[in-house]
Amino acid sequence: MPRIDLAAAIKRIEFSEEVWAWLDLLGDVVVDTQNEALDHETDILDTPYKRLLLRSVNRDLATLKTVYALLRFEFIHQAAAHVRLLCEALITISHISRNPTVRVPLFLDYAKIDEFRVVSALLEWERETAKPDPVAALETRQRELQPENDRLLPKYSRGRPANWCNASLKSQAEECGLQKLYEIVYGQMSAYVHGSAWSLRRQTAYSQKHYDSKVVLVDVATIVRTTIAVWLEWAKFADRELGWSLLNRAHSIVSQCESLDVGQFQQKADA
Repeated sequence: MPRIDLAAAIKRIEFSEEVWAWLDLLGDVVVDTQNEALDHETDILDTPYKRLLLRSVNRDLATLKTVYALLRFEFIHQAAAHVRLLCEALITISHISRNPTVRVPLFLDYAKIDEFRVVSALLEWERETAKPDPVAALETRQRELQPENDRLLPKYSRGRPANWCNASLKSQAEECGLQKLYEIVYGQMSAYVHGSAWSLRRQTAYSQKHYDSKVVLVDVATIVRTTIAVWLEWAKFADRELGWSLLNRAHSIVSQCESLDVGQFQQKADA
């Protein structure tokens, strides 16, 4: 069976110049962020908080690139999901930053509780379907994880945590001054992500027979606008916590975004 040629698949997608304008703008954001990260590769990371920031930045940069790549494939719903991931990650690390001495250990240690839960859930599933050897291996791993899970669990909301900080993402956003961003991103991107009738209303426009470039433009513009809204807050955080200089590019990015909005949508609406 031949391998799927991803480069060829991308080449078959023909975007209008209006769509390319939005994609190129997002591409500029990706390149600027990547270059800034490279400029700070040799920064000293001498605290657990700074080391956590490095991991967070690497993950978020990959998420930003993923949004761009998915849009190049016209995978609108999947791109929307990753914009939400980028926003969620920003809210979480911002929440941690408000009290890193306490919250970094809580955040990191919760990974051990998560692992125990995953292994336990998988074990329940495998007991009904798997052969004895995989089940035995999972049972061994569960026993290995049990003491650390039992030791850590009381640290989190009397042993019954909803998550590592026992606070909803919305509550974390409110504490960090990111409530408006949370509402914008979840209000727009959730509509794409959820398996609702609304999310399926324009899928025909992406079919070969009924392709509608106007629908594609609106969807791509919406995803890029929302990504930039998250990126602006992300840039503020990186500049503040890591000494970056991303905001030096923010004015140009915002100006280009506003110009595209006016030129492609507002002027046509007024005409």
